[in-house]
Amino acid sequence: MVVCFTGGGTLGHVYPALAVHEALRGDERYEAFFIGRNDAGEKAAVEGAGLAFLAIPSGKLRRYRSLKNLASPLFVIAGFFKALAILTARRPDVLFSKGGFVTPPVVIAAWLLRIPVISHESDTTAGLATTINSRFSQILCTPIEEGFQHMRAKRVVATGSPIRCDLLAYEPGSVTLPFLAEGEKLLLILGGSGGSGQINDLVHDTLDALAADAYVYHQCGPGKMTGTVHPRYTEVEFISDLLPALLERADLVVCRAGANTIAELALFAAPALLIPLSTASSRGDQVDNAKVLAQRGAARVLFGEIDSETFQHEVSTLLADDGARRAYRDAIGTLAQRASASLIATLVREQGMRRQVCSGE
Repeated sequence: MVVCFTGGGTLGHVYPALAVHEALRGDERYEAFFIGRNDAGEKAAVEGAGLAFLAIPSGKLRRYRSLKNLASPLFVIAGFFKALAILTARRPDVLFSKGGFVTPPVVIAAWLLRIPVISHESDTTAGLATTINSRFSQILCTPIEEGFQHMRAKRVVATGSPIRCDLLAYEPGSVTLPFLAEGEKLLLILGGSGGSGQINDLVHDTLDALAADAYVYHQCGPGKMTGTVHPRYTEVEFISDLLPALLERADLVVCRAGANTIAELALFAAPALLIPLSTASSRGDQVDNAKVLAQRGAARVLFGEIDSETFQHEVSTLLADDGARRAYRDAIGTLAQRASASLIATLVREQGMRRQVCSGE
């Protein structure tokens, strides 16, 4: 069975697809490749997982006035014909689309070639790419059941969001954090794979006060480190191998409200203060995600523009309130879905085998 994966725009569209790939790797005669945009970071992640990465032109609809929007349709058309050529040559049995602006041309090309399509949406509301892709998909996988009844896919299946295998395989207590003293509180700051300028500024403006309450471990994002030196502070561009130990040990996580981040918080039952990306620079998916968690009592959320004083007060209050953090742990832990990648892998196998039977292979 040959599977084509597609996704991109951020690593948040790549890692879940790779989690499904890992769940399929033990299958006999399983082969796979990945179609994505021309991005060095995404290419490195895919190739690091052992998959061939094939780049196509991609156009992005920007939610603000930009001359680049005029050229985007041309890139989309070019991407469609490149994807059509790749799929015709490689003849996959099934296409798994994780979403992102690179995917609609690939999905439509697969549909024209009668390759079954499984699409996945990680957020609690469907983005533009998912809305388009669902019309050409046999199955749309979603994080929750609510809110997707209107989608045009033949089947909608609530599978949850696939989580990276290295996080699932982590053994609790297996890693010691040498910078952390016994009994010391840990404040973990995450800004997504690219970092968050807003969160970075809030942390740097209030670092002395934050460090008085806890040791601060800060993922700034590529190219965003400041070189700040403080005895109770560490800044890094990106956290990889140490992430599960940090999430397990964190007394509080300050982060965005991306779907993958929420899935990882749930896996480790980590109490969180969410600062979602606003509608001024996104379609509002993180705001929707954060509202769902707030309604379920699974996280504290700060919406909109936040000043340093408010940020520092919220963090300090939560770090001092063991009961509140325990309640957030309990609530978000109920949302953990360890089997998501396996569930999706089962759907991929079913569609791939059906395709093979129908084609007589």
